[in-house]
Amino acid sequence: MSGSRLKPLVRATRAAVGASARGTPTLSRAFEEELFRCAEVLSEGSCRGKGDRGDTYFGSTMISIELERLRRVTRGGLDADARRLLAEAVDGSVRVRLRAMRLARAEATRRIPDRALGTVCVETRVRLTEHQLHIDVDLEAAVGVSSAARRS
Repeated sequence: MSGSRLKPLVRATRAAVGASARGTPTLSRAFEEELFRCAEVLSEGSCRGKGDRGDTYFGSTMISIELERLRRVTRGGLDADARRLLAEAVDGSVRVRLRAMRLARAEATRRIPDRALGTVCVETRVRLTEHQLHIDVDLEAAVGVSSAARRS
């Protein structure tokens, strides 16, 4: 035993996509963080309506993730089956959807900083292309004048 050499330490990584007890694909928290760290965000939107009261904000936020950028946490890359499972896991993740909705709401607030957003209705869609994962969030919200804007 004195002549045997120990193998060097290796970095252990968790699987990006796992399975729940029901067999549906799930995401690890670390992978979810990596998704949003690698994401590019593109937003557009504006208010439409009838003056100070009754305006509505309509906006769209597209969150795009280059699959190649996830190589570090996917143990070398994603084949076609792994990409499909990833899209299914993202589509079914309440945490990812909630985070995407919060990001879209923040983008809307940034676009109209002097107005308060009311109740927000959102629709999210997950799409997969050969090289990218897209999370699209369409947002609609009633808009009112904030108390800060009234004082000025």
